[in-house]
Amino acid sequence: MHPLRQSAWLFAVLVGLWLVLALPAQWVGGTAGLEGLTWAVGLCLVPGLVVLSVAVLLPNLTTTPQAILLSTTLRMLMVLSGALLIREVRPELGFREFFAWLIVSYLTALAMESYFLVSQQHAAANPTSGQN
Repeated sequence: MHPLRQSAWLFAVLVGLWLVLALPAQWVGGTAGLEGLTWAVGLCLVPGLVVLSVAVLLPNLTTTPQAILLSTTLRMLMVLSGALLIREVRPELGFREFFAWLIVSYLTALAMESYFLVSQQHAAANPTSGQN
């Protein structure tokens, strides 16, 4: 699958996750819960799009086993720094309003991104697997 299509899928899945979690976030944390959910999904979307964009620029990178380690590290650093920044700017967003949604968003985005990278590795290892 082309990296731009993967980016679109990642975006769609995270927007869908936001839609599914919006009511529980509102119920648990009120307006602050919706704000925290939005920040959480955004923090997880940006590094995913960066990693998938790098796949367009450096296609050989995505076929190495280190690709998942690199993407996980990049995601973790970006999300951690973003979470610390949000915690500094909006200290009233606590676990129920922000960090719980960040954990769910992080794991969802990481699963999608890892799936894309593993499927690219599989396609590179078996170039005739998709042909009839």
